[in-house]
Amino acid sequence: MKSITHCSLCRNSNLSTVFTVKDWLVTKEFFDIVECSGCKSRHTSPIPEKQEIDRYYNSDEYRPHNLHRHKFSDFIYRTIRGMMIEKKKKWIRSFSRMKRGRLLDVGSGTGEFAASMRNNGWEVCCVESSDQIRSIAKENFNLDIISPNVWLRNDKSSFDVITFWHTLEHVEDPKLYLETAKSQLNEKGTIFIGVPNFNSYDAIFYGENWAAYDVPRHITHFEPSSMLKFFGSCGFKLLGIIGLPYDAYYVSMLSSKNLGKNFISGLFRGFISNRKAKADTKRFSSLIYAIRPK
Repeated sequence: MKSITHCSLCRNSNLSTVFTVKDWLVTKEFFDIVECSGCKSRHTSPIPEKQEIDRYYNSDEYRPHNLHRHKFSDFIYRTIRGMMIEKKKKWIRSFSRMKRGRLLDVGSGTGEFAASMRNNGWEVCCVESSDQIRSIAKENFNLDIISPNVWLRNDKSSFDVITFWHTLEHVEDPKLYLETAKSQLNEKGTIFIGVPNFNSYDAIFYGENWAAYDVPRHITHFEPSSMLKFFGSCGFKLLGIIGLPYDAYYVSMLSSKNLGKNFISGLFRGFISNRKAKADTKRFSSLIYAIRPK
């Protein structure tokens, strides 16, 4: 394990502990959530070394990599994922104003979104860190997938759209990822970033029990003001912010479970969170940011 000594977004070294969070999903270990005094982003500390990280993902409890479990919460997760793929297609058409082109999906997971975009006429490339998940996506969808190390060294590709669907919270250096994406973006290309929002109503309600802290798999934690500062420092302008109401239900169900409560309690809290967020998009449980170079 290694402690976080500076903010990965603005490089500020003044960090203070907000609270301690449990890895409810796999190991039951505890990790600090620290906040940057500069941009107000939050970070998990300590974080696993590269040789340690796999044990926090290689578990039947980690739903994004699990295709075959049949618990109710897994059914909810897969249902929401299918619905979100269709919505993502619409958002991409709306902001990019393109019906097809070249798309890079960074953090492509088991490949459902990328395969769906390919079926809609897009030329698709994928980046995924897990050897096991790359194999699954290759077997299921015959996708072209490379590792992050290969992608970060590649300066010859160019894309019309680059997506980070719940990816940046998992990486140690989000700035490196975003700057690499910028270097591979075509003129007037668009980047879409989806991340949890720790300033959402459900996050504030659950505090250290909020499931979307998901330590130590989630390394960096975002909210709108820190994200806008981050985008500006990397030379991007904001095109729009989209709230994700489904996430509040799913995350609240898991958060209620952390507190020993049933899923109905979580569904109710998700409903309340979404109702409040309708008056302020920046308070939804998760947000998608559409950005473009200035």
